[in-house]
Amino acid sequence: MVPIAAWPTAAMAYQVFFRGLGQFIWLAGGWLTCLLGCVVIKMVPWPESVESLLALLTVLVIAIGSAGVSVGWYRALLVEEASFAAIPFSLGFTELRYFLYQAAIALIVVAPVALLCLLLGWQPLWAAALSFLRGGPLNSRALLLVTGGVALLLPLIVLSFRLAARLILALAAVAIDDSPGRLLREAWRHTRGNTRALFYGWLACIVPVALLWGLSSVILQHALGALAGPIVELSAYLCYFVALGLTAGFFSSVFSQFAEGASAGA
Repeated sequence: MVPIAAWPTAAMAYQVFFRGLGQFIWLAGGWLTCLLGCVVIKMVPWPESVESLLALLTVLVIAIGSAGVSVGWYRALLVEEASFAAIPFSLGFTELRYFLYQAAIALIVVAPVALLCLLLGWQPLWAAALSFLRGGPLNSRALLLVTGGVALLLPLIVLSFRLAARLILALAAVAIDDSPGRLLREAWRHTRGNTRALFYGWLACIVPVALLWGLSSVILQHALGALAGPIVELSAYLCYFVALGLTAGFFSSVFSQFAEGASAGA
């Protein structure tokens, strides 16, 4: 087993990202331009059906763009493949396979988060559960559903992130056309003693970006009011791609450390 140091590896991801920032901008610039177009188009009042189609188009651009950018960035880091010749909008077999693996791993994280969001947004249930605070009768069933649901889903979300942190390693193999199936089968053996390091190292790459976006959103909304909506949305896409780049940098370093450890042990 190759021990992974969470914080030095995360720091390396930041160093690699800023050192190769020009290439990353080149990789992500085309997709961010497409998303800018989506944001501008959605600023125009449209019928509800058209707004739904535009929202679906935006999600599609994000999904395809994240696969394309991630594959290009992984290949730049692991096999030193440069991508300055043209704006990379390619969607080949590698990107499609990456998209499918990425979607499967994302589902592990998104499912419990979506359930928690649904629970938090269920206003009638919360009103019934907290009615005793306003002098109403105690609704023990609603209170039990709320407290039990939150108590169950929060650890489940943490567990889903820990599982995803181990499986994301396979995405590096997909990006460089290695055998992701083989890596998935061996992922538990490679990462069994590194689950905590992978989890905390990954969080160190994505949480600061999320906090930066949240803080900037509050400032923009306070300063611009309703006009801040499109800017906040576009900044969310920008931060998402930055988080992708940092994630790829972190797991590229982990992938290289495992590969070097396997070569040394052979």
